[in-house]
Amino acid sequence: MDLFSDLISVTIAGIILGAGLPILFGLGIKLAAPRQGVEGHPSEHISTGQRALAGIIFLIIIAAVFIGLLWITQGRIYETFGWDIFGTGGSSEG
Repeated sequence: MDLFSDLISVTIAGIILGAGLPILFGLGIKLAAPRQGVEGHPSEHISTGQRALAGIIFLIIIAAVFIGLLWITQGRIYETFGWDIFGTGGSSEG
């Protein structure tokens, strides 16, 4: 049964990271870009709310990438500095 639960965990993480982050990135770009009017000129300015929401989305993406890098390098960080970032003793097995 552990194999099945591990498979589900990996599948969910793959869906979130494999499809979720690119979808968020596309949404952030869509919110941050002004609409095009006639002859390629922007037809309207971006509202403050749209700009703030796009910034929050980009911060979420940056945080996810940073946490992913820390997860990958946690063993080296634990060996070098003795910092147990995720409480796993430097092992990514959890």
